[in-house]
Amino acid sequence: MQILIDQSDLKRMSPSTRGELLRILQGDAGAAPPPSAGVMGFRWRTPHDLTPELTRKLMRGIGAEATKRLELFARKGGRVTMRELLAVCRDEDLHALTAFEGHVTRKLRRLVGDENNIASLIMWDYDAETWDAAHKNLVDGVYYMSEATTRALRKYFKVN
Repeated sequence: MQILIDQSDLKRMSPSTRGELLRILQGDAGAAPPPSAGVMGFRWRTPHDLTPELTRKLMRGIGAEATKRLELFARKGGRVTMRELLAVCRDEDLHALTAFEGHVTRKLRRLVGDENNIASLIMWDYDAETWDAAHKNLVDGVYYMSEATTRALRKYFKVN
């Protein structure tokens, strides 16, 4: 795959996006992001770590389907396929996962005071995607969360 970016594309990008792109192109992708990217300790494209206390708060009133899906993450070590997440609640439409992820993310952001909408509990592993032969329909993929969150959920659900 090739991506072309011209001057006009660069001008439309935010300063932080331009900076990140330049770090990647210069081979410095592992460098720490600029200080402004970590407002209140929240990180872009990195799952937020739950503590046991924050897990209890998140789980209050979360709903039966979301609870089943979060328990699945605990049981599967923090990495769950799209198909597994759909099957646990007998869903077939991928949009059910979008609603689940959005609900959990909004509640997490309220609990941690993330006014900039940076914090996310669940992330998507782009390298684990499976597409149909025509590369038009997503067949499966993997959602993941941080190790700290997985430990907190395992403790909450009493998973050994």
